[in-house]
Amino acid sequence: ESLDSRPQLRDLLKMKNGFAPHRLLPFVSVSLCASLQMGSLRPPYTMSSCRCACVMAVEPAHLGCTSIVGAPAALANASAWTQLVPVAAKGRASGLVSTALLHSLRRSTWYLHEYGHFVAIQRAVDVAASAHRGQLRKNGDPFITHPIETAIILAELKMDIDTIAAGLLHDTVEDTPLTLTDLQTMFGSSVSAIVQGDSKTTKLEWSRESLAALDPVERRELNHRSMLLAMGADWRVVVVKLADRLHNMRTLQFMPRHKQVAIARETIEIFVPLARRVGIEQFEYELLSLAVDYLFPQELKGLFGLKLLGHWARVQFWGVLDDFLLRDTVLSELDVQAQLSSHRRRWETHRNYWAAACAR
Repeated sequence: ESLDSRPQLRDLLKMKNGFAPHRLLPFVSVSLCASLQMGSLRPPYTMSSCRCACVMAVEPAHLGCTSIVGAPAALANASAWTQLVPVAAKGRASGLVSTALLHSLRRSTWYLHEYGHFVAIQRAVDVAASAHRGQLRKNGDPFITHPIETAIILAELKMDIDTIAAGLLHDTVEDTPLTLTDLQTMFGSSVSAIVQGDSKTTKLEWSRESLAALDPVERRELNHRSMLLAMGADWRVVVVKLADRLHNMRTLQFMPRHKQVAIARETIEIFVPLARRVGIEQFEYELLSLAVDYLFPQELKGLFGLKLLGHWARVQFWGVLDDFLLRDTVLSELDVQAQLSSHRRRWETHRNYWAAACAR
């Protein structure tokens, strides 16, 4: 809301005419931020003035400059934006997504509700919802619920605007007519690069005939290689992929049994070690717990418990990711293993930044 209509908030923040919202310190008031987090005070949903009630700086310094901020398309006026959006992605999310889910996304991304960021998030939701129009998940829900839930998981980690947008758009290139060029035009190179890193290379670069000739193991290794190469270049690719897998694991009960076992095993072999290597403990433990729940019959879970079975599963599949990183010629030559390990420092810097901000 405009500060002109909220004089008490203007006095609280002690803003002057011409104050730039992105210069604001991460947290201005302990009481204001506590209210926002607890839900007793709504974040500003509409920004009718450039001098807006903003709680958070655009990006922490350790994340660097994001491409959305420098992409004129994502922040263009309504008429210019309409001309840029491909026909397959035209439309609004309001009629395609439940109000409760949109409200949940808005509340979870309160720390990004600076004017330009709010517009970029809304446009990413509109593009994703329109592109996935008519697609359903196994449980019968509209497919768009998955990207939005993925973005909410990312927002819980206080990821930057590019990562949130990539979470919303991460399945568009694989499953819709949208291309990486379309995403780059609309949201910038960083978003398109993250989406490309989280997309299966066999779907993007291989014809249907060539794909049919591939052995399932070869296809899986190709996808893992391209994914790990992208993860080595940008740590945010790892976080988006882990959030994507986490939501898929939370809804795995709707898949056939043989797919449940295959996905759960891949989760323990690849994604649990990835979460551990980067240092995102909440992802590591929840992914492991969910995977163990699907891998073992109810009798064993009742006899030994999920914790003990989780330790056994770790030992059983220990080193699968490391072996693949060393065995694959491309990954070993580029030393992707060391690149992934270096991402731990970036995650710790991000986590510590927000821990200090919340403490203030």
